[in-house]
Amino acid sequence: MALRFYIYTFIFIVLCSGIATGTWAQFNRPNGGANTAENNPFAQASDTAANKKKSKTDWDEAPAKIQFTYYNSEVVHYYDTSLVFFHRNQYTQPVWYKDLGNWGTTARQLVFRTNTTPGVQMGYNAWDVYKYTMDSLPFIHTTRPYTSFSFMLGSKQLQWVEIMHTQNINPRWNFAFKIANNSSSGFFNMQTTSGLNGFISTNYKSRNERLQTKIGVIFNNFKQDENGGITNDSFLTDPFYSNRINVPVRFENNGFSAKRSDVYNRQRDNLFFIQNSYAWGKQDSLYNADSTQVSYRFTPRFSIKHVLSLEQTRHQFVDGSPDSVNYLFAGNFSFRTNDTLRSIQRWLSLDNKFSLNTFIGRDTQQVKIEAGIGVRTDNFNTSYDNLVKGTTILSNYIFGQIRKEALADNQWAYQAGATFFYAGETLGNLNIEAQLSKRFPKLGMFRIGALQSITSPADNTRYFRTNYFTLTNDFNKQTTTQIYGQLYIDAIKIQLGLRNQLVSNYIYLNSNLKYNQYSPTFSILQFNARKAFNFGAFSLDNEVVWQQATNNAPVHVPSLMLRHQITYKIPAFKGRLDVYFGIEGRYNTGYYADGYTPFYNQFFYQDQVMIKNKPEFTAFFNFKVKRLRAFVMGDQMQQLFWTKNVMQAPNYPGANVHLRFGFNWIMMN
Repeated sequence: MALRFYIYTFIFIVLCSGIATGTWAQFNRPNGGANTAENNPFAQASDTAANKKKSKTDWDEAPAKIQFTYYNSEVVHYYDTSLVFFHRNQYTQPVWYKDLGNWGTTARQLVFRTNTTPGVQMGYNAWDVYKYTMDSLPFIHTTRPYTSFSFMLGSKQLQWVEIMHTQNINPRWNFAFKIANNSSSGFFNMQTTSGLNGFISTNYKSRNERLQTKIGVIFNNFKQDENGGITNDSFLTDPFYSNRINVPVRFENNGFSAKRSDVYNRQRDNLFFIQNSYAWGKQDSLYNADSTQVSYRFTPRFSIKHVLSLEQTRHQFVDGSPDSVNYLFAGNFSFRTNDTLRSIQRWLSLDNKFSLNTFIGRDTQQVKIEAGIGVRTDNFNTSYDNLVKGTTILSNYIFGQIRKEALADNQWAYQAGATFFYAGETLGNLNIEAQLSKRFPKLGMFRIGALQSITSPADNTRYFRTNYFTLTNDFNKQTTTQIYGQLYIDAIKIQLGLRNQLVSNYIYLNSNLKYNQYSPTFSILQFNARKAFNFGAFSLDNEVVWQQATNNAPVHVPSLMLRHQITYKIPAFKGRLDVYFGIEGRYNTGYYADGYTPFYNQFFYQDQVMIKNKPEFTAFFNFKVKRLRAFVMGDQMQQLFWTKNVMQAPNYPGANVHLRFGFNWIMMN
């Protein structure tokens, strides 16, 4: 059975990869409506497969059910079919991020975070908000073939299509895939985005439950035309430029005759991993009350686990008509008419790790203890003009964890884990994290935790090469300490959170487009709260985030961010049609927002331009009929009263007032 599993899995991955490569060429974000009650503690994440007719197979006689777990966790999640926030389900949650004014452009989080993953990284994170990752990959179990189809249309040729399908081959083996494409031309000239992302996942458990295998394939592909931003904000209030496509931008291309820019960034990420584990333990045969039925139960006591992962990233920057003025940060250059400046950077990472595991307790009270060793190889190279320059880093590390998950009500959950690199260029990298939580029935939940990390500088901050220049830096390792806590009180529907971060040797891009390191330790204190109110058919959802940096740190964040949504529910046709309509408002205080440079595809620290925006408003109409959910929404509605676009970053305005329509349709056999 195990051999057949591997053969079928290989054939499936090859076929799906071929279909995906030949058919799709765009992208979308990873969330896709898979929010859970854990993400929104006030919304019950319902089981979309409930109350279906029974099949004739032995394992399919229970009511239809779909559930999933994440990598390295046994906590069960369910797909969310709620309607209140459906109009923004395509956005990655939480909503605190800013793009460059067009769907799918590079984006930055407004809630400050640093990279705490040990080891070397590529460093291009401007599209992270849209990516699928190993930690976000679902491993599903379903009693019916399940297909989800989503579609959205919007102004300025915005199109988004997503399809997800999963089914169990047998009760112990599931496969799933999701693929989505996205494209948008944007309101401003030469702002087109496109891309593709998706995943394939499969998980298998042998009949005796000793062998478990998880396999995942993830791909993310992004492309963005660069216009360099508008040349002057005053054009936004000039009636002559009411059609935003006519607003002058920094990177012009033959007057306005060309729709695509000569300057663009493109990034492609691919990840493959396979996890195998084999366990020894106690086997039990359980009989029902009258001894007419028997079931098998296996309680693991010891296991071995092997994980192999292969990750590849390719980042490309092209300037088809370079101007020497734009590259003064790198030197004095004299470009000819037909010159093209380019940089292609690649990262190939092979991670191979083996661990021993022991289990204490049984059923939902089981505690897992793991200890292991890993070997990792990272290859970085840059190619241009038929030349390739690169370096290879070999690292060795040890890791371990103790974990007890809350798999039933009124249980404690705790975990503590550590990873330490003890050899190679990454010597001294580490990550230590501990967390404790518990949910009390009818009361709520609390969670506290702490984290300590030491990470090597990202490769693109140390070496940046093009066919015209090379920039190098030598930085120390960055250190981050976090202490955090969360509190949920069900009775009054409130969620509170507090986090303090201490950062030293912080690496950032300054306003001169030079990477710099701020050695002194500084603190970022953050508080967040969420409160829901219900008044008959009305509901009011409120979120607030407050944060503050200390010690003159090179970090600018909005001190206060607010989001409020008021919704009215209209039951129609005796409950057969659910309708919600309402208004959502978003606001943050003025601050020196990070600028954006296409030359690095990065955001940079600046203290010259303060961004002060009026509140933003969205009106929405969501409805649901059986397994079909749909929405119509108008975004940036405040522009009906204030003509100027909000500013996402210096010289990068947001979109005009516009409409979007979308739906999600669930199909099950």
